[in-house]
Amino acid sequence: MDSTTAKVIDKSLDDFTNKDHDSIIIHSIATIDQAPPHKGSTFEKLLFKLKGDIYAADDPRQYSLAKKKLIVFIVALGGIYGPLSTLIYLPGILQMARDLNVSIEGINATMSAYVALAGLTPLFWSSISDTYGRRPVYIMSVSIGIVASILCASSKNIAMLIVFRALQASGASSGQTLGAGSIGDVFDVADRGKAYGVFFIGPLLGPSLGTLIGGFLCEFLGWQSTFYFTAIVGGVVLVLVAFFLPETVRKTRPKVVEGKASSVFKNLRMAFAPMIVMLGDPTILIMTLYGSIIFASLFFLNPTITVTFETLYNYNAWQVGLCYLCLGAGMICGSVLSGIYSDRIIQDLRNRLGSENVYPELRLKAVYPSFVLIPAGYLLYAWTTEKHLAVYGPLIGLFVYAVGQMFAVNPSSVYYVDSKPGRSASAVSLNNCARSLLGAIVTIFSTSCVRSAGSGIVFTILAAISVLNITFVLLVKVYGRKWRTAFEERTNTAPATVANPMSSDNSLSVSSDNMQQKA
Repeated sequence: MDSTTAKVIDKSLDDFTNKDHDSIIIHSIATIDQAPPHKGSTFEKLLFKLKGDIYAADDPRQYSLAKKKLIVFIVALGGIYGPLSTLIYLPGILQMARDLNVSIEGINATMSAYVALAGLTPLFWSSISDTYGRRPVYIMSVSIGIVASILCASSKNIAMLIVFRALQASGASSGQTLGAGSIGDVFDVADRGKAYGVFFIGPLLGPSLGTLIGGFLCEFLGWQSTFYFTAIVGGVVLVLVAFFLPETVRKTRPKVVEGKASSVFKNLRMAFAPMIVMLGDPTILIMTLYGSIIFASLFFLNPTITVTFETLYNYNAWQVGLCYLCLGAGMICGSVLSGIYSDRIIQDLRNRLGSENVYPELRLKAVYPSFVLIPAGYLLYAWTTEKHLAVYGPLIGLFVYAVGQMFAVNPSSVYYVDSKPGRSASAVSLNNCARSLLGAIVTIFSTSCVRSAGSGIVFTILAAISVLNITFVLLVKVYGRKWRTAFEERTNTAPATVANPMSSDNSLSVSSDNMQQKA
């Protein structure tokens, strides 16, 4: 996400002080029960043994700068773990298909399982951490990821691999949710931007680094080595968390009176209830559909890259891994450029119209470059591969597409926070869950579609879908303000403290140094 993401997360974290339960749930900045441990399930007993005192002995915001930097480094490494594990084995999917005697679609199902669970389980981990503290949940979840990685490498058939990939996602995906909460505990509002900038390098670079490293591992050590590598990364994270990461939840948090187990389930219910309510807002529903299509298109493309470059250009696994770098480089450039462009649009509108006349839907103008870049990238990739042209053609197509992807994702993600101050966590979580589920579904069928119809036709269809998808953004741009106001009046959810969230300078970040992306 762009430079505005620091303000986005700051806003969500600050909502804790206003007792906004949505932000509490998603970012794990929740009230923690100080009641003594009681006899409960084996799971509860294990967490209590891990946790020790779940409260920070002092105010984490008073830590020395060196200690704060160490915390950022540890949680940033934990944030890389999940995204790194997502695509690391993609350069070797043909090798995996041969070894496991299964079709490419079967291998795609392993990625679908990972994507689906990675979109859902962070809600569970954040709710658990609300009750037991972040450090023990870090240890528990990363340990699950390590064990699952080893089991993935040991899988003898596709069914085992699918199950263990789902388990791996369940453990590895906790880092981003818990890391965001830890940084919010340690840094004051004014200082969080750069910390989040470092932290979100993981989600941005993790997939590209994963495919690059995975390409070399698959080529020289076999596909199993990619999972052993993720186990090693998880082991490093586990050691750092266990020995060097302090608990950052402060004792000043108010107590809750329920038992531990009831608190967990209550938090889980509270996590999903606001998301369901958000479905009644046409702006959130439409933008969630838009974002889900954008995300699903990316995960449709990902598995086909390996098949395309190995089949058409006779590339080996490490060369395919290098091809994925074009996608990563495009996302980095797109993230920086879209952040600058988005901020400039808002600043220009403020200067021209006055801050009081700038409303959230106007930020969606920053999505407009994606209207051209995404279909252009698809078409360039589609027909250069269909006609077997020089490899530079599809690589440029991937880069252009990735830049457009970030222009689509970043401003629309920030729109959730601009339009739902104090309730943005529910809107973002709804979007994350929906896009993960849709992405998991389309991943299974991507390579079979390309094999049956050819890359030219398939990606031309995706280009057409991306053009039709523009309609959703334009609808919200034109009618969103009216729909949003009507929903707030109907549900009595109008912001009580900020009449126009876009009129405050706090909603805008103009520092391109804090470029970030959400996973």
